[in-house]
Amino acid sequence: MRRDLRQLADNHFDLLVIGGGILGAGVARDATLRGLRVALVDQADFASGTSSRSTKLIHGGFRYLEHGAFGLVAESCRERRILQQLAPHLVKPQPFLFTVYEGDARPLWQVRAGMTLYDLLARYRNTRPHQSLSATRTLLKEPTLRRQGLRGSVLFYDCQEDDARFCLENILDAAERGAAVANYCAVTGFEVREERIVAVQITDRLRSDTFEIHANTIVNAAGPWVADVAGLAPFAKDSLRLSPTKGVHLLLPRLTQGNGIFWQARDGRLVFVVPWLDCTILGATDTDYSGDAGEVHADAGDVDYLLTELRRAMPDVAADESAIITSFAGVRPLLHSAGAPTNRSREHRIVQQGRNLFSVAGGKYTTYRAIAEQVVDAIGARRQRGLSATMPLPVHRPAPSGAMIAPTPDVWESDILHAGEYEMATSVSDVMRRRTSLALSRFGDQAVAEKVAVILASILGWNPAQQQQQVAQYLAERAAGTL
Repeated sequence: MRRDLRQLADNHFDLLVIGGGILGAGVARDATLRGLRVALVDQADFASGTSSRSTKLIHGGFRYLEHGAFGLVAESCRERRILQQLAPHLVKPQPFLFTVYEGDARPLWQVRAGMTLYDLLARYRNTRPHQSLSATRTLLKEPTLRRQGLRGSVLFYDCQEDDARFCLENILDAAERGAAVANYCAVTGFEVREERIVAVQITDRLRSDTFEIHANTIVNAAGPWVADVAGLAPFAKDSLRLSPTKGVHLLLPRLTQGNGIFWQARDGRLVFVVPWLDCTILGATDTDYSGDAGEVHADAGDVDYLLTELRRAMPDVAADESAIITSFAGVRPLLHSAGAPTNRSREHRIVQQGRNLFSVAGGKYTTYRAIAEQVVDAIGARRQRGLSATMPLPVHRPAPSGAMIAPTPDVWESDILHAGEYEMATSVSDVMRRRTSLALSRFGDQAVAEKVAVILASILGWNPAQQQQQVAQYLAERAAGTL
């Protein structure tokens, strides 16, 4: 997959997808599997928005049960199973403990009942049925948990994945099947005739060139920017409303014995720690957000909230700001609704605007494939049978060769070369954060970034000053939590 903008400008497509997050990636792959001529563009790097800033789980969403979202949970459990079958190299089972303490808003019997319903909605096709554990057995599994007031826990399974890499793998597969794709290509306007978009104006952000893409149908899958993109068409202005929320995660040293752990915060929300490589992800906040989605980051209040809850759940672990390796935050593009952020629906909506613009709002990572299938059906490709539920997602990784860059995750020189030559990586940040997971590991430091810059320079032609600038930019973004 190479960045060829002439391919975008010189052809007429059946479908143009705006947005290279997981939903746009899924739409592009589904459409190419049905034989459509597809183009996809993103204003920044692929998966650089919410789709690289999630909890990195493929999950059924058991917490949605208390809001009565049984259909969403059943769909999520079904999709979790499908994605395990399609991409076992990317979607892997992860055990969790849902702990319950004296005075929690959800007593142990209620959690057990909810998990029974969770298994039923999954039709018992999850990795294993849940188990109820006593306080003693819970502490044997995770001895760092607070002992005082512990009533017990429920052991259950969901799945973990590398969200950025999973998104990229969908785009790579679409490209191998004929899709024309490009990152750092911003949509700046639409040429409209009689409520039909006849051309999409594009600015190449790497070279400041402009060109047009012509397609019969446009799918707007821009995530937090979906309303902004729709607003570029006069007939669609102010027709979509979102109620975005911010989710903050902290990366810390390894804190558990291999289990993810959920517990009930003092405000009733659920907080968790999840093993990630040789580290731990602590999250997540869920607060209203009205700022620039591209500048979202953890603020002092977010950090204090999460660390306070961690100290409450694991009083003997070192849990202060000095322990934070890095942080990341994303904006959830939720449909507009009243009420507390945590209670807002994760359902999605497909809206036709004018004659050939389809905007997709809401949804969650786990159900991206099913949503994408519905989108491609909605644009008129229902006659062709969708194959995305049965066609495996290939492995896109070269055989390891050259020097090892890092052991956890295992990254080799060949991975960096491949990212620059075949995966449209144009910066150190692209590689460290989205082509590999180095930025979210103990090996995301300056020394490793400099090695990556040297390898990329051999492909992209950077001089020493440009290499230094790339490393400095990456380190600044990592420190600020805006990667």
